[in-house]
This record gives sequence, structure tokens and C-alpha cells, in this order.
Amino acid sequence: MSARHVRALGSALSVLVLLGAALLTAPAAWAAPPSNDNRADATLMDPPQSLTGTLVEATLEATQDASNCADTDGSVWYHFTAPPRGAVVIQLDAAGEMDATVDLYKQVRSKLTLVDCRVSDSQGKATIDRDGLDPGADYAIRVANQTGSVADTFRLRVLVPTAPPHPPGRHLPAKGVRNHVDRVLNSADTYWTTMQAGHTMRLSLRTTHCTSLDVFGPGTKDFTDQPADRRLSCGGYAMFTPTESGRHYLVVQAARDRDVQHYRLQVAPAGRDDTAPGIAIRNHASVRGHVNGGLDTRDLYRFDVTHRSALTLGLSGLPTMTLVRDDGVRLGSGNAISRHVGAGRYFVAVSGSGSYRLGLAIKTITTATLRVNGRHATTIRPTSTARLSLAVRPDAAGPSLVTIERFDPIAGWQFLRSFDPFVAHGSARVRFHPPSVGRYRAYASYLGSRDDAPSDTGLVWLRVQRPL
Repeated sequence: MSARHVRALGSALSVLVLLGAALLTAPAAWAAPPSNDNRADATLMDPPQSLTGTLVEATLEATQDASNCADTDGSVWYHFTAPPRGAVVIQLDAAGEMDATVDLYKQVRSKLTLVDCRVSDSQGKATIDRDGLDPGADYAIRVANQTGSVADTFRLRVLVPTAPPHPPGRHLPAKGVRNHVDRVLNSADTYWTTMQAGHTMRLSLRTTHCTSLDVFGPGTKDFTDQPADRRLSCGGYAMFTPTESGRHYLVVQAARDRDVQHYRLQVAPAGRDDTAPGIAIRNHASVRGHVNGGLDTRDLYRFDVTHRSALTLGLSGLPTMTLVRDDGVRLGSGNAISRHVGAGRYFVAVSGSGSYRLGLAIKTITTATLRVNGRHATTIRPTSTARLSLAVRPDAAGPSLVTIERFDPIAGWQFLRSFDPFVAHGSARVRFHPPSVGRYRAYASYLGSRDDAPSDTGLVWLRVQRPL
């Protein structure tokens, strides 16, 4: 080979090396967008199916390429045919720090109609859970990264929830059952138990999610064709009194949540402390109890008030209480209640979880009246005696204080003396000997007792003088 040919071959090799290096170091913008970057090239999915995708280098089309939940930088597309029951769960998990959106559309030829959309949460997760899709219809899914977010990969699942359960299910044990449901793999559990018409039952569903409980009566053939007789929409505790005797069905339904939902279901007859008339509690009594936040969530007490009274209820411990009249009107709640109430029957419900101590104090509201010589105001001669009479209604007993003041034309009213008669059967009397002529006034306070509230009188007036 001649020297000229060797030089030519060396130059060609140098060009190839430089070209290879340029390709290796080419900016990312030269990379191709995802294969399903455009709606016309949407990836076909056959639910239930899970796949991975990417938004790296994804672009936006000129039309119909925006999310209804947030502004986006780029998108990719998928499409599927709705399953026979028309229910799907779409789960998106964004990788890295990407904030994503997922939109679901019904597709008729070239037109898209929005069904739902979601944005990813702090963990990069977004879920669309829909019933009522048209079986056999075409639907499109748009996945996008939010404006300013770093594009990354993601996992997309289009899942088909299990069919609703049918009667009769399993027999519910006397002690209840612990189990779990899942929106996709096991959307509901069904149990049955026998109930008697007119016999109140306690229902308890303890769960950390918004798992629901539906109760259906005897003869139910399909849980989707009729409303439930009783529903706990987010777990909890409730009373249920059936109108028919026989087998009742209890359906524990998973919330629209991608997590596994553990629960404990219990059903039992209501006891004396669960429903009216409740447990009678005496005035000034202090009772101890315990509620567990499950089947024994509430203790119910009752008490009677014979006159208009000052009522005080105190509750120690973690539970809380609610005060109601016998007609169901709520009067207060919390751990301390103090208010005036009229004559009647009242109930206090202690609810929650934990041990407690409940105290009740009822004091009749009294009205005190003071008279001097049987009048509101009177005049007597010097050396005469004034008779002060205190009346407390309703008839009460207890200490009182009667105060007498004299009038100085320059300095005004000045304290003179006081008496402390004991009120018995609603009355007390004091004899007052005025020390001199002049003007006097008196007022009194009934100081109250264990069962009666204190009260004050108005003023009575006394003039001591000779006839003018």
C-alpha cells in the first residue's frame, strides 16, 4: 500500500472516531419520545394489566393534550375496552420525584369526554376508581408530568375489582370476626346472623379506613338491587332494630383505597346500659364505667329533674359525654357540662374508649323574697320592732344572710349589721330594733344547700320616725 493510501485511510478512521464520539455525547434532546407520545399511537391495555412507562422526552400534541387536574409538560397515552361490569381501578405510581397526573376519558371515534382525573400525592401515587363505565366502550388514559416536574418512569395498572358478593355469605360467629378487604382482589365480605323484630342490636365495625357496613333484611337476593336497612358509611358504632325476624346479611365493603383494609365486625343485642331507658343515676352520685370503642362504645344513663335546676355533669377519663332531653334535643357535650334545665327526664351518653368516672349534681333554682312587716316598704315609730321575713321557693332549707344598712344624707348608705338565720321549710324570720330614727334598707341572700342553688332578694325599705 502506498504512503498516499495509508494517509487517506488514517483520515477516514479519524472521521469515524470523531463521529462516534459525537453520537455518544449527543444531547438528550436528540432522544426519541416514547412510542405512545401521541394519542393516535396509544398503547393498548387489556385489563387487568400492569405495565411500566416513561415520560422522559414526552411532548404535547397541538390539540386535546391537557390535563383537567393540573398543567403538564408532556404526556403519553393508553386505551382499553371497559370490562363487562363497567368498573375499573387505575393506579399510577410515579418514580423519582416526578409529580404526575392521570386522566380518564371516554373515547367515541376522535372525541374524548372526561370521566375523571387525579394528581399524584406526596408518595407519587394517584388512583382513579370508577364504577358505571359503559361495558365494551373505548376509554383513553392520559399520563403526564406536571409543569416543572422532572420527567421519569412510572407504573400504570388498570385493574378490575371483584364482583359484588351475593347472599348468604358466612355465618357471623358470636364473638364477631377479624378479616380484611381489598378494593381490587376482595372488594367485600358477606356474613349472616339471625335477628328478631323489635329487638335492638348493636353494630360495631372497627377499621382504620373508611370501610363501610351495610345491613340487609331477610329475603334479600342481591345487594345491588335495594338500599340497605342500615349503613355505617365509614365504620363505627350504631344501633339497629330490625322490623322483620330472620336471617340478616352484613356486607363489609372496601373503601376506594388501594391499601388492604383490616376490620373487626361484631354484632350483639343491646343491653340495659346501651339504649333507653338506660341506667338510672341518682343526684350527687359518682359512677365508674368503661367503654371500649367497639361493641361497647356507649353507656347510657338517665336522671329526672323535678324543678328548674342548675345542672352540673363532670366526666373524667378519655371518653366524652353528650347530654340530651328525652325528646332527643342535644343540650351539650364534652367532659364538663353546666347549665340550667327545666323539669323533665334527661339522658347522658358516655362514648369512646377507656375507663371513666361520671358525677352528677342537680340543684333546684330558688327564688328568695324579703319583706319588712309583710311589705316591700314601711314606716314604724321609734322604739318599735321591724319583722324581716325571708321566703325561699320552692321550699328550701339552709343558711342565709340578712344585711341591714342605714342612710347618711351626706355619706350615703352605710353598713349597720347582719343576721344569719337558718331557712327551714322555705322561710326564716329576723327581728330588728332600729337604733334611732332615720332611713334603713335591707337585703338577703339564701346561701344554698346540697340540693338547692343560692339566690338573692331585692331591697326592702324601712323609715323610723314620729308622725310629722
